Amino acid sequence: MWRRVLAGPLKRASKFGAVYLLYLSIIWLFDYVYFPWLTIRFRYLVFFPLFPSIFLASWGGYYLYRHFQEDVFFADKIYHWLERPGTGGLRGKIRSVVLNRPACVFAAVSTWWSPLHAYVFLNRDQEFRLFSFLKLLAIGSLFCALFWGFVGDSLIFSYSLLKAILR
Repeated sequence: MWRRVLAGPLKRASKFGAVYLLYLSIIWLFDYVYFPWLTIRFRYLVFFPLFPSIFLASWGGYYLYRHFQEDVFFADKIYHWLERPGTGGLRGKIRSVVLNRPACVFAAVSTWWSPLHAYVFLNRDQEFRLFSFLKLLAIGSLFCALFWGFVGDSLIFSYSLLKAILR
């Protein structure tokens, strides 16, 4: 009898663990292997391959999310991240501007977390519509690719500048 009692929670925990491991492996592969490779390969034009890559990865991730029916995105952590008290000054002003505008919240979440996190976070209880989903994913991917493309370009510029100075 105790085996049946434990079988349900263990099965759910192992399913969640497997899906979370898949999620983490995709994130780590994208962030620490694929993005640096794109940055090295395309240098200052990294935005152009990064945008469709983020869009397609988010689209595929959504269908994995729907297939496994496991919330590995921890949308509650996004609430805590947004509500974390900011320091005064410029950072506090920027935080208050972002929190008062839903479009800015979407841009911040899709840039710092991912476009898929932003979609799941903002449209949790709404019904799925393919066009609005693709539109939000494309806009979020654009924000994300612009920001991280700028970061990649800055790293390449800093490396090139340091290399030129040390010659």
